[in-house]
Amino acid sequence: MVSDLSPIGLPFLDALAASPRAADRQLWLRVAADCLVAMPAGAPRRQAVLAAAAAALGEADEATRSAFARRLAPYPIAADALAAVETLGGEAALVALAEAVTLPRERLIAAVDGDAAQARAVARRADLDSTLVARLVEREEIEVALALARNRRAPIDATRFAAMARHAKARIEAAGDRRLADALLERAPATIEQAALFFEADATHRGRIVAAAQRATLGRREPAFDGGEAARVAARLEQDAMAGDWTQFESELAAAFGCPEEFAAHLTGDASGEPLAVALAALYAPNDATVRILAARDLLDGGKYRRIAALARLKDALSPAAARLTMAAMIGAPQPAPTRQRPQYDPTAAATPSRPAAAIRNAIPTPAVLRRRRALALAAGARGGDERA
Repeated sequence: MVSDLSPIGLPFLDALAASPRAADRQLWLRVAADCLVAMPAGAPRRQAVLAAAAAALGEADEATRSAFARRLAPYPIAADALAAVETLGGEAALVALAEAVTLPRERLIAAVDGDAAQARAVARRADLDSTLVARLVEREEIEVALALARNRRAPIDATRFAAMARHAKARIEAAGDRRLADALLERAPATIEQAALFFEADATHRGRIVAAAQRATLGRREPAFDGGEAARVAARLEQDAMAGDWTQFESELAAAFGCPEEFAAHLTGDASGEPLAVALAALYAPNDATVRILAARDLLDGGKYRRIAALARLKDALSPAAARLTMAAMIGAPQPAPTRQRPQYDPTAAATPSRPAAAIRNAIPTPAVLRRRRALALAAGARGGDERA
């Protein structure tokens, strides 16, 4: 029976446990781990095996302890053994924090609020919830933020993502450290929240963000569009660009989006031209006006026409609705809640099918039809049973 299995009392296994060779003792611990997984909770020998394993772990190296913890982590029945591993501390305890399925929530919360190594281990868990994520986002250590950003299963909502994006930008400005920004941009599938890092993204990631914005607009109710005001804004921006008055251009752009002028200057000054192309699309700027504005800025910066190339890349993938969502995320404005379009029915439609009754009656063969069928059957040499006069 499984409850009778035990690595204790068998000469060969006892010799492994007492061997001076580390490899032999590691083999015994692997056997003990398998027994602890297989033994029921109330097995008579379980406590003896657990005590022997704890004693062996006390003399084992860090790699062996970690392997033992990783072997037991997926099994709820191994909670007692993993608790013993945690008391030893070190890397094995962090493995238990990151992978064990049996840890109580209070233990996880204490680890999140503990030292950075423990918080980083919890950030790697596959079963994080929104409360634990919120506590982890509040940590300032870059290692904790990186572990959370690289955890694809972590439920990072828009608010927490924006906070992490601000952290990433601060790291870039302070030390040129792009690791957190890159980890957030690599999260898949791409989401509109990643537009908060649009300036930090490369062309590939920007394309994914725009595609995510396009998907996010599906099923949304479009707000009323004031074509006259959009045309006036586009005309003022084009006039400022043609006159070379980029300070006024940035002021007009900031007023249109309700954002700081510093942000508008960043939009205008980005050498790739993609942020400015997104902004102009969000303002419903006509294509010809957009081309002239981007060309004017390219001429100011040396005439390499990189912004025109950006327009060519984004033209077919950027609707005004998607551009507005992207701009809102870039600025940090809250995203509008998606709304469902209700199906529209014709209130004047009849409750019964519109097929006329005559068409239904015509589906029943008439005597003339039956006569033609009999004639065809006779011509073919085959006569049906229902055709006897």
